[in-house]
Amino acid sequence: MPHDAESNPRTVWFKALEPGELPEGRVKPVTCALRTVCMTHFAGKFAALDNRCPHQGGPLGEGSIENGLLRCPWHGWDYDPLTGKAPGYDDGVETFAIEEREDGIYVGIPAMPEHEPTVTDVMAETMVNWGIRHVWGMVGHSNLGLSDALRRQEAAGNWRARSNCCAAPSGR
Repeated sequence: MPHDAESNPRTVWFKALEPGELPEGRVKPVTCALRTVCMTHFAGKFAALDNRCPHQGGPLGEGSIENGLLRCPWHGWDYDPLTGKAPGYDDGVETFAIEEREDGIYVGIPAMPEHEPTVTDVMAETMVNWGIRHVWGMVGHSNLGLSDALRRQEAAGNWRARSNCCAAPSGR
């Protein structure tokens, strides 16, 4: 399921590789915004695939191209290094548009959808309205939504996050 940048005007382009950075027959993980892609260079062409193997989430960018196929380093599942298709199957790995430019290889990532406010956004706004301006040491999966809401408040200039709760005291 490739993303077609021409049909999606909300595509954001990220420089993924410098010219000559990825040798022929090699792969490399590259982070573009909040997404990590597996960059491949095979048969003289570049491709950008989702870095997550659909089998069990293995990092494809840490795999290798063997016998013309991209091999997942965790369990050896194979994919076409340019199309992301699994040989003999209809499915495969999500791919992204690429552009080869003079200054490097660019990857087109669909823009993030507009954020829809959640109850945790209301909680963060309420805390700001009450005059709370700092938070320290939020940890745990149950706090991720609130952490995101507080991060949005920080980006708006309403909040200042401090997160060094797990750092060891100096000198130890």
